[in-house]
Amino acid sequence: MMHFAANYVFTGSNFVRNCCLSFSDEGKLVEIGEEGSGLVERERMIFLNGIICPHFESKRLDNIDLTLRDFLFSLGLKFDENTCLPVVLLEGVDLQTMSFTKDTIAKEIYYGKG
Repeated sequence: MMHFAANYVFTGSNFVRNCCLSFSDEGKLVEIGEEGSGLVERERMIFLNGIICPHFESKRLDNIDLTLRDFLFSLGLKFDENTCLPVVLLEGVDLQTMSFTKDTIAKEIYYGKG
């Protein structure tokens, strides 16, 4: 099993602080942790600075006039039982206001075996 944790995870309905996502060795989402679950060390866990959300085409970040939450909702993004990797890490986000900055970028997170 592989685990990704971040400052926040966007689940599709809310932002969960210091949350951990757990994926099977086949890359299938098996668990969305509760708040604080990302602060507990686990084998094969990576903690990322930013917000993890379901995959989307990162070119859409150009000239966004929506709030971060409204933007993610507008894409219909949510984690569910059909989610497989990759997922996206939003970096350069203002974590206090949960808003985009001029430095916001999206990185796909790919999971390889081993």
